[in-house]
Amino acid sequence: MPAVTVIMNCYNGEAYLRAALDSVFAQSFDNWELIFWDNCSTDGSAAIAQSYGPKVRYFRGTENVPLGHARRLAMAEARGDWIGFLDTDDLWHPDKLALQMAALDGTGHVLCYGGIRHITPDGRTMSEVLPRYPSGDQFAQQLNQFDINMVTPLLRRATLEEHGIGFDPAFTASEEYNLFMRLLTKGTVCAVPELIGAWRLSPGSLTDRQAGQLHHERRATLDRIAADSPDLVARHPAAMAEAYARGSYYEARYRMQGGSRKTAFDLLWRERAVHWRYAVLALATVIPGVWSIAHSRTAKVRIMPKLN
Repeated sequence: MPAVTVIMNCYNGEAYLRAALDSVFAQSFDNWELIFWDNCSTDGSAAIAQSYGPKVRYFRGTENVPLGHARRLAMAEARGDWIGFLDTDDLWHPDKLALQMAALDGTGHVLCYGGIRHITPDGRTMSEVLPRYPSGDQFAQQLNQFDINMVTPLLRRATLEEHGIGFDPAFTASEEYNLFMRLLTKGTVCAVPELIGAWRLSPGSLTDRQAGQLHHERRATLDRIAADSPDLVARHPAAMAEAYARGSYYEARYRMQGGSRKTAFDLLWRERAVHWRYAVLALATVIPGVWSIAHSRTAKVRIMPKLN
């Protein structure tokens, strides 16, 4: 059986698909399989994937489904001890798996992730982001400021299966947050302090398109964790308050998009006791131009993280 199962979900991803697949085949660690889940593509993605030989296990869904659901279906086919994910427009660095498997050797960690480059559609580097937390128990830290990207994580399959943790098909905007945070209640994290992947930022990302779902899903995830792990949650009241406040921020963003400045202000102002950033953001709602600048793609990548 392979040590790592790489899951690549695809819906009409031919534009960058060869680069993504090449980055997996270029890995210096070669004990892996790749599950290619074709979410009913109508372009040339299937032919490209099937041209890479037997290490790519090709599956095609019977209908187009949300990404979280597609990932859940693909995970059911995994045979590796560890499960990783790579979207069709992102990249892995050649030593990505080797570094992670070496760091995980002999440990009981349930998740491992590393640093990424944010790149433009044509591959130019916009910024570089390393894990902000050291290896260990990261539950409270990730509640305060979630920083696990979707490009680099490896998940211990045995832990997922033991606790029945997977992608919830009802989640369409933050399915990875739901899964990762539930997994973090079950064990420790390995953080690799090196750049091991690249995330291609493009207009119309999933988060942009489904911003209205983020606040509902954030609160639903936290409610689920509180119900499943009450003792753990009781030890981290401040971190839970911050996580719920971030849900209010996501709702405020959505309300601002719809022109409801007063509602957005009220949502953020009521969280001002959690952290001063929410008072600043509340005041920014009064001047739409300031809010827009603060939430431009450049600001979100380079400026907003400094407020955390």
